[in-house]
Amino acid sequence: MKKSILLVSHSQQLTDGLKEMIEQMQQSEDVLLFSLGGVEGRIGSDPMKIIDAINQSADSAMYFVFADIGSAVLNAEMAKEMLDEDQQKKYYLVDAPLVEGAFAGAITAGITDDPQQILTEAQNAGKKGWT
Repeated sequence: MKKSILLVSHSQQLTDGLKEMIEQMQQSEDVLLFSLGGVEGRIGSDPMKIIDAINQSADSAMYFVFADIGSAVLNAEMAKEMLDEDQQKKYYLVDAPLVEGAFAGAITAGITDDPQQILTEAQNAGKKGWT
């Protein structure tokens, strides 16, 4: 079952680098990665980039959206509202750190189709346990 991981940030360099790192570790053909940082080579985020990525991966069973801060999160929320009802049911806004969460979520998505397990692993990824 195909799953899409959407990386949303104000920085295209950040999402491009994160996508590259995940691709080197994640080899599953069931996981599609999208770098959705920046706007036209500048700092910013755009909900239409998210919508376009979802339309490109329309055969995905689930969409996991990881956003970093501020308007990237707001744009991820806005994009969900712009989708049709069926797409919204498959759209998960993941409350997790962008880098650690997306990495753990993508790796987990390669081995399971259980959305709750993917979300749990992503949300726990940022907990280092340091004392």
